[in-house]
Amino acid sequence: MGRSHSSTTSGGSVSRRQLLASGAAVGGTAALGGCLGSREDGLTVGFALPFTGTYALLGESIVDGFELYLDQRDGEVNGEEVELVRRDTEADTNKGVDVTRELLIKERADAIVGPVSSAVAMAMIQPIETESSAIWFNANAGDYRITAEGCPEYHFRTSFNDWQTSAPLARFVYEEIADNVCLAYADYAFGQNSKEFFKEAFEELGGEVVDEVGAPLGTDDFSPYLGDIQDSGAEAVYSFFAGGDAVNYVNAFSSFGLDEEMTQTGSGFLLANDTLPAQGASALGMYSLLHYTTTHDSDRNRTFVENYEQLHGGSPNVYACQGYDSAQAFVDAVEETGGTDPDEMVDSLVEMEFDSPRGQFRFNPDTHEPIHNMYVREVVESDDGESVENEVIDTLEEVEGPAWGCSN
Repeated sequence: MGRSHSSTTSGGSVSRRQLLASGAAVGGTAALGGCLGSREDGLTVGFALPFTGTYALLGESIVDGFELYLDQRDGEVNGEEVELVRRDTEADTNKGVDVTRELLIKERADAIVGPVSSAVAMAMIQPIETESSAIWFNANAGDYRITAEGCPEYHFRTSFNDWQTSAPLARFVYEEIADNVCLAYADYAFGQNSKEFFKEAFEELGGEVVDEVGAPLGTDDFSPYLGDIQDSGAEAVYSFFAGGDAVNYVNAFSSFGLDEEMTQTGSGFLLANDTLPAQGASALGMYSLLHYTTTHDSDRNRTFVENYEQLHGGSPNVYACQGYDSAQAFVDAVEETGGTDPDEMVDSLVEMEFDSPRGQFRFNPDTHEPIHNMYVREVVESDDGESVENEVIDTLEEVEGPAWGCSN
């Protein structure tokens, strides 16, 4: 294990700046020698994220998390101001490439944060690796192929990959719920990856996949698919759906009465902070796997949630946590190296470990994938009985994942 970088925050009923400054014990505080950044007037971080359209909330949440951490430093790293430049990818691959090049060449960004879409991320690899001028913190795009199809040197995933949010749940389902499942999933690349990773792990344990039911993105009426799931005779279901699809699917699953016949499980995006309010009681008793939940029991997370709620008036979601940790990684690497030379930052990042709201976090030195805890959650009623929430019932420690053929 490499050098350990610790970070803490503290809350309180104070002004916005006082609140943020009160948590400024982040990484080292002594100024390091050397010139910081590629600009004379400070450091630049570019956000290549969707700020309009379906995924705008995700983009804004990532920025909110990043800014929360950075503002704890009064917007500075070792006395250097950090300029944040936002560019809208519109979740479009061509636009994603254009804004990435603009951030790298025109804005001379020292780091790129984003995107949300895995398709956009795949398109961003070429300009980032060709320019070799900035570190890339992948704050959401989870397709394993971003790493597996080239092991990009400057790519560090501060989020998750689709193996991590699916395959590790197989043992819990097999040992605690059922030895047979039906797979129900959104029929596109990420959904297909998720169900395949779960299937492989479940069958290796001796479990049986009795049927597979794929539904198109944006499905409004799940009735035909629920009929197929019911006809499968499975005791449990493993699913990947997200956003509006997750809301429609879970509500329909309950209305159809399937929650009385079989146990619903899935990737954590099926039962996320941003979907649970609309799913409500329909989600009760369902299980999922994710690397972050607001109810994670740690001082670090409780403080993060408190600070975020005071600043933004609502609970943080997993995307805000991923943005927050992107900032942690950036700040620690700059402080460790005394600058923003991307090759020196790579060396720092692969040895880094820090305390995240999700738990201890570090990068795999070969793949630059995250090594972090994954949490099995059950949807339960909140203490006040007015809503539902995810309760952590099992912790899978330091989940790493395959090497994808990469080597250091």
